[in-house]
Amino acid sequence: MEKIALITDLHANLEALKAVLKDIKNKNIDKIYSLGDVIGLGNHPKECLDLLIENKIPTILGNAEEYVVLGADSFEYLRKHSQEKYDNAIWTKNELSSYQLEYLKKMPHTIELNINNKKIALCHFPVDVRYDFRGVWEYAGVNVNYFFDTNTQKDLRFKGEINDRLASANNDPLFFGKTIDNYDIIIFGHYHFYRHHHQNNIDFYSLNATGVAIEKQAKYYIVEPLNDSVKVSEQAVDYDYKSLYKSLNNTNYPNIKVFKKYINMSNK
Repeated sequence: MEKIALITDLHANLEALKAVLKDIKNKNIDKIYSLGDVIGLGNHPKECLDLLIENKIPTILGNAEEYVVLGADSFEYLRKHSQEKYDNAIWTKNELSSYQLEYLKKMPHTIELNINNKKIALCHFPVDVRYDFRGVWEYAGVNVNYFFDTNTQKDLRFKGEINDRLASANNDPLFFGKTIDNYDIIIFGHYHFYRHHHQNNIDFYSLNATGVAIEKQAKYYIVEPLNDSVKVSEQAVDYDYKSLYKSLNNTNYPNIKVFKKYINMSNK
């Protein structure tokens, strides 16, 4: 029976990715999936994407990828409130090869799985990340009810607004246009913290970030059949933090202060 590994929110932390892939290879894993935000924040976006492509790891579009695909100017939050992240999105796009940019455009927003007869949806966040950062603040690690308005007539926050973001969302909707209650399990990243909620007979799993976990290790998850259900277990792996920090001190790129803050928080 299928046993999969999930990584999410690498944020261009190459050392964390290498350590996780090495650990996964030592386990009996059938498939690896990435839930997005491979790039953004960190200084090795090109190398991280190369590793995912080389290992044929299906990857979901996160907001960090959308900043490149749709352009940083499409996102109000970046333009008005986060100059360093805005600059990092521009820098990241310039770092990537034409092949990698085309690869990003072909990434899905949802991956559907069936494990042990459980219908599972993988996404970056249960509210479409093309809606900017608004959804994560409403969720706050607690308010799962907020997700049930996704892809319904209640979800009218951008009604009447026409731009590339919304055209993209309409042409390629989250969950393929289905509502949350089409699934037994929803697994996502974006929030950077682990949470497990059970609501309306649906299990929601928010996964800890692989590249900026708030601990001294990289995190990933194994999903496998257990009895008549599915087990989601967290795996923790040490990575070469000193090498990562050295590479930051030997380079100059936008967002270095923000990324150092993230990894300093996770490696105290």
